[in-house]
Amino acid sequence: MSFLNLISRRSFCTVLASVLLTTGGSLSVHAGEQVVFASWGGSFQDALRSAMLEPAASTLSVTVKEDTTNGIQDVRAQITAGAVAWDVTEQDLPSCETLSREGSLEPIDYSIVDTTGIPEGLIHENYIGFINFTKVIAYRKDVFGDNGPSNWAEFWDTEKFPGKRGMHGKVNYNLEAALMADGVPMGEVYDLLATDEGKDRAWAKLGEIAPKVTVWYRGGSQSAQLLRDGEVDMIHMGHNRVESVMGSGIDVAYAFDGGTMDIDCLLVPRGAPNKGNAMRLINELLSAKSQARLAMTMPLGPVNAGAFDTGIIPEETAIKVNTHPSNYGKQLLVDPKFYIGQLGELTEEFDTLIQQ
Repeated sequence: MSFLNLISRRSFCTVLASVLLTTGGSLSVHAGEQVVFASWGGSFQDALRSAMLEPAASTLSVTVKEDTTNGIQDVRAQITAGAVAWDVTEQDLPSCETLSREGSLEPIDYSIVDTTGIPEGLIHENYIGFINFTKVIAYRKDVFGDNGPSNWAEFWDTEKFPGKRGMHGKVNYNLEAALMADGVPMGEVYDLLATDEGKDRAWAKLGEIAPKVTVWYRGGSQSAQLLRDGEVDMIHMGHNRVESVMGSGIDVAYAFDGGTMDIDCLLVPRGAPNKGNAMRLINELLSAKSQARLAMTMPLGPVNAGAFDTGIIPEETAIKVNTHPSNYGKQLLVDPKFYIGQLGELTEEFDTLIQQ
C-alpha cells in the first residue's frame, strides 16, 4: 500500500510537500519551471528516465521531478485531500477510464499534445494511450520443439498439448482467452461478454481448463521465473517478460496471434499544479522519437506508429514489437469498459473458480 494511504488526511498536505517531492528523482534543467511525473518505479521507471524523461527535460528546459504510484488509490487520495502533487501520472487503462468517469482528471489539451501516429481508439478527452504490452502464449521449446500451442484452442487442448500450464491469477484477460478458445472471433469477444449468455459461456470454458492449470501466477516477475525454471511448459504471460527469459538463454517461443493487448495511459489529475508543463511533457513522451527510444530500452510497444519510421528501431527488432503494423491486428485490444462496475463481482467468481 502506498504511503499516501497510510498518512492521515490532516497531515497529508504537510507530509506530501516535505517528503513526496524530495524522495523521488529529479531531472533538473531549469529551476524556475518544473513538472512532476509518477510511474511504477523500479527498472521500468529507470528505462523511462533514460529513454524519455531526461531528453524531455532537456528539450523543454524544465525540471522533471519523479515519484512512484501504486495505482488509482494514490490519485484519488491526492484529489480528496486537496493536495495534488503529480502533474502527470501513468496508470493502467481501467484506472484511466474510471478516473475520467469520476471527474477526477483535467482535459488533455490537444492544441499542445500532437496525436499524429496514435490510433484513434487511444485518444480520449481526459487521458491518452502511452505504451502497449501484450500477454501471449509462450512455451518451452525443449518440451514442444517448434510445435507448441499457437492459439487458445490449442492451449486448452490438454490431449494434443499435454504439459504444465501457467495462467494469470486475475480475472483480467482470462475470460477473453476462454471465449477465443471456444471459437469466438476476436472482434466479437466483448460484444458477447456484454451479455449474460456470453459471460456464462466464458465461465464454462474457463472451468474446463482451471483444474489443469499448474500455477496461477500473480506478478510478471513470477511468470518469467516459472517459464525460466521449467515449472511450466506453457504460459499466458507478458511478451516483454518472455523476451527477458529468451535473453537469459532459455529456448522458448511465442507469437502475437490471439494475444491480449493492454495499454497504460497518461493523465493529469484534477488540480495538478503545473498543467501547462504537464501537457508539454505528455507531448514529448508521445513523440515518435521518444516512443522509439523506449522500445529500444524495453520490449514494450510504442503507441505512436511513427516510432517505426524514425530509424531508431532496426527492422529486425521492429518486427518483434507488438505494435508493429505486421503484429497489431493479430491481437485483442482489451476493453476497460467491460470491467468497470463489475470487476469486484468478476474477481470473486474467478477466485472461487480457481480455488476449487
